Amino acid sequence: MHALSRYFPAYAILSVAAVLIVPVATLEPLWLSIVAALTALAAILGSAGRGEWPRLHRNVTWLLAALVVWGAASTLWSIVPDRSASQAFRLFLFAAGVAFLLSAALRLDPAGRKTLESFTLAGMALGLLFVLFELATGGLVHGVLNDFETNPTQNLFELNRASSVISIAAWVAIVPMWRRFGWMGAAILMLASGYAISQLQPSSPFLAIIAGAVIFAFAWFSPRTAFILLLAVVAAALIMIPFIADLTPVIADLIRALGFSEFSLLHRMAIWEFASERLLTQPIVGWGLDASRSVGAGQLVGVNDAPNIGSRAVDALPLHPHNALIQAWLEIGLLGALIVAGLFVSAVVAIWRNALGNLERAAACAVLIAAFVNAELSFGIWQGWWLSCLALFAMLTTALVAPPRAGNGPDTA
Repeated sequence: MHALSRYFPAYAILSVAAVLIVPVATLEPLWLSIVAALTALAAILGSAGRGEWPRLHRNVTWLLAALVVWGAASTLWSIVPDRSASQAFRLFLFAAGVAFLLSAALRLDPAGRKTLESFTLAGMALGLLFVLFELATGGLVHGVLNDFETNPTQNLFELNRASSVISIAAWVAIVPMWRRFGWMGAAILMLASGYAISQLQPSSPFLAIIAGAVIFAFAWFSPRTAFILLLAVVAAALIMIPFIADLTPVIADLIRALGFSEFSLLHRMAIWEFASERLLTQPIVGWGLDASRSVGAGQLVGVNDAPNIGSRAVDALPLHPHNALIQAWLEIGLLGALIVAGLFVSAVVAIWRNALGNLERAAACAVLIAAFVNAELSFGIWQGWWLSCLALFAMLTTALVAPPRAGNGPDTA
C-alpha cells in the first residue's frame, strides 16, 4: 500500500485538478463532478498508501456530519422521501471527499506549492483565453458542440455557469499571480476576468467579483473589519429570510428607480418571496432534503418588469430557490440553515487563524465572499457540479494560503 503514495503525491493530485477546473467549467461545468470525484479518489488512495487518516478540520467535520445526519433524518417527514434519502447519500460522499481533499491540501511543502501555483495559473489562463475566444466568435465552439444555428446569444448562454466559476477562480489565482508577477500582474488578471464575466449574460458573477474586490481591499488594509463584514453578511442573509415578503416590494421599487429592472432578477425575487412564505409553514424541520421542486410544483406567480418584457406568469419555484440559505431553510428547517451558515462562518474563522500573510488572507476572504454571493443568487445548493466546484476551490485555497508543511521537495511520503 505504501507504494501507492508514489503515484498519488499531494502536489500532483492538486495540480491536475487546478489545471482542469476553469477549462472544464468553460466547456461543460457538469463535468466538474467528475474532476472532483477523481481528485478525491486519488487523495483517498494517496492517504491509504501512507496508512493514515485524513487531517480533519474539527469544526468543518462536525458541521458536515451534522448536515448529512439531519438531511438523512428529514426523510422521515419529507414530502419526497426517496429524493431526500438519495440526496443525503450524495451529501455523505461530498463530506467524505471534502475531508480527503482538505487533508491533501495541508500536506503540501514549499516545492509542492510552487508546482501547484504553476498549474493554477495555467488552468486560469487556458479558461480565460477560451472564454475570450468564444466572446470574439459569438460562441463558435459551443455552437459546434451543441449543433446550434447561428445564435451567439444561445451559444454564449452555455458559459453562464463558467462565469460563476471564473468569478471565484480569479481570486484563487491571484495568489500565485501576485507572488510571481507582483501587483501589476494580479491587476491584469482581475481586469481580464472582470471583462470576460461582464460580457456574459448573468449579473451574479460580476457582482461576486466586485464583492471580492471590496473584501480583498478591506482584508488587506483592515483585516478585523473584513472579518466583521463577512460574518455580518452571512448573519444578515440568514436573518432577513423570514422578512423577504416585506422587503421584496421595497427592493423591487429601488431596482426600477435605479434603472436595473431585469425580468430574471425580479423573477428571482418572486421565487424568494414564495419560498420564504412556504418555509414559514414548516420553519423548524422543513419540507425534506431536496424537496424544493415539489413544494412549488405547478404554482405560478406574476412578475412585471415594465416597460421591458412586461407582466407574465412564471413558475413560483422552478426546481430550487436560487439561494443557498433559503433552500436549506425551506428543505431542512432552521437547523439546516444554521448548519449551512455555520460552514461559511467556520471558513471565516479558519482564514483568521491560518492565513499565511496579507495577500493570502485577502485572497481567501475574496474567494469566500465570491462563493457566498454566487451561492445566494444562483444555483441549487445541492447540485453536484456546484458542490464539486466549492469543494475544489476550498482545496486549492487551503493549499495556497495556509502555511506549507516543512519539507525540501515535492511531497511523496
